[in-house]
Amino acid sequence: MKSMKKMRKDDVQSTVMYYLRKRQHVAKDVENFSRKDLKTRQTKEQLAIQGLAASETGETSAITYSSVSGDATQCDQQFTRLKYFISDAVEPFRSELVELLYPVFVHIYLELIGNAQKIPAQKFYNRHHGLFVEEEICKPIIMELSHVLTSNDIHKQESIKAFKRSKYMLTLTHGALEYLLRYLKSEDNMLLLQIFNLHIQIKENTQSSSNQLMDAITSSGVVEVSESKTATSKVSLQSLQQCIQQVRDGPASLPSICLYTVTNTAHGLSAAALSPDGATLGGGFQDSAVRVWSLLPRKLQPEPSDAVDVSRIPLACDLPGRHLQLDSTGQDVQVLRGHSGAVYGVRYTHDSAHCLSASEDTTVRLWSTSSFKNVAIYRGHNYPVWSLDVSALSMYFATASKDMTARLWSLDRTFPLRIFAGHNADVDCVKFHPNSNYIATGSTDRTVRLWHVQDGKLARVLRGHLGSVYALAFSPDGHYLASAGEDRRIRIWDVAAGSLLKELKGHTDTVYSLCFNNVGTMLASGGLDNVVRIWDARKSAKMPTDGYPSAEHMGSFPVKSTAVLHMQFESSNYLRVIAAHS
Repeated sequence: MKSMKKMRKDDVQSTVMYYLRKRQHVAKDVENFSRKDLKTRQTKEQLAIQGLAASETGETSAITYSSVSGDATQCDQQFTRLKYFISDAVEPFRSELVELLYPVFVHIYLELIGNAQKIPAQKFYNRHHGLFVEEEICKPIIMELSHVLTSNDIHKQESIKAFKRSKYMLTLTHGALEYLLRYLKSEDNMLLLQIFNLHIQIKENTQSSSNQLMDAITSSGVVEVSESKTATSKVSLQSLQQCIQQVRDGPASLPSICLYTVTNTAHGLSAAALSPDGATLGGGFQDSAVRVWSLLPRKLQPEPSDAVDVSRIPLACDLPGRHLQLDSTGQDVQVLRGHSGAVYGVRYTHDSAHCLSASEDTTVRLWSTSSFKNVAIYRGHNYPVWSLDVSALSMYFATASKDMTARLWSLDRTFPLRIFAGHNADVDCVKFHPNSNYIATGSTDRTVRLWHVQDGKLARVLRGHLGSVYALAFSPDGHYLASAGEDRRIRIWDVAAGSLLKELKGHTDTVYSLCFNNVGTMLASGGLDNVVRIWDARKSAKMPTDGYPSAEHMGSFPVKSTAVLHMQFESSNYLRVIAAHS
């Protein structure tokens, strides 16, 4: 009981002292006051001096002479930010600045105790004291701090009292000092500035590299100069390598997004694709037509060709050469006709010279992007073809169909080279592996399957989706496969192990398009919820709770009332998106 009363009395006394000092009724150096120490009256001369001092005080001296704020939350936040800033700094700055943490920690703790904030001070101590207990120089003071619970305890401990009254000396190079000052100016670090001004004296190392080289010459000759230069270059190289590694390991920056919206889609846009050269946009429609738009200022103008144009039926009433005269002026959009059913898939070859389209009429057609004429028809499926994909060098293309098979084709043969059978329902999407030795298929049977291109055998079966799979994407290195569809979840698989790595949650409707960036660090997704979402493909996190997006979610970009049909990353962190206005 006596100890509790004593602690309560100490708390009351420290609180009263804090109030009186703040009101300037008691001098700062007075610890135990009596009534005669209170400044209840002031003469005219004292009031005039105080007024003059207040009017002459500027912003710089206000920081220098202001007392340290007692906000415990700000103390912890600013120290934590400083700790992470120094730990993420590059060498040689990190090894110099890490010595700042020790005096800042001690003085923040003492200020909290002096302001009668015992519980916040103990929480602050327990959270951060582990940084210094292993250091022999810091360990004695850090251990004594654990016994300092009131302002009176500060004066009982001689080492703590001496540490508080004296300024901590620290020498920094010019580069490290500038690095620290840029950080202090970048955010709200008023508490740290007060600590530095009152309790820490930073001395700049003014000895330049040229002086060091001259000292090396006079002491040991030219050999040590070359060694000094070599050491300096090694340190610079190490610092550069650390910066590069931090950029690589740091959070990826969000891409710039260009959205192409197809409006007035009365004929029903069901598929879309961008040419690799970025010159045209192709779309498949429900009215069995393929439409091609120019993305460049010039209009589309067909080149003359000797091939028979099956998209035009010549009639006796047509004037000779009339269509050639119209084409010579160029058009904003070229309409390619030949299919007898809705077009569900459109893809370009890698050289943008040809375009492939898959249709409800069970055929795939090859179109020339220079003459805009049909040059080949591929038959083999028995039911509508839902999707198609082209290999890296356009040696092959693959199709997915309602007949529960995927098929492998070559541009120079009109019949399939391989048939991949094994799904129990429609094959809704197909995707080539970056090395073109495997293809992945997604199906209404809720599975993703990986197939060998050479022999058509099944390599992997990936189970886990709760609905039809409509979108697939391989990472550029081929190690990972992303899949999504009707269940609104994106799953990333390890191709080699055949296991699920992570599940990304955030979409509120069916996902129709997936795309990795060129280095495999980001994944873009879009679908019927009218939102383009960007995910960090490198970050690993636990499964999120229901109602919250995954931790890998980097950003979302609403696209109004438009369903996302296709996405394509460019080399310069640039994402192009095609959407149909609903």
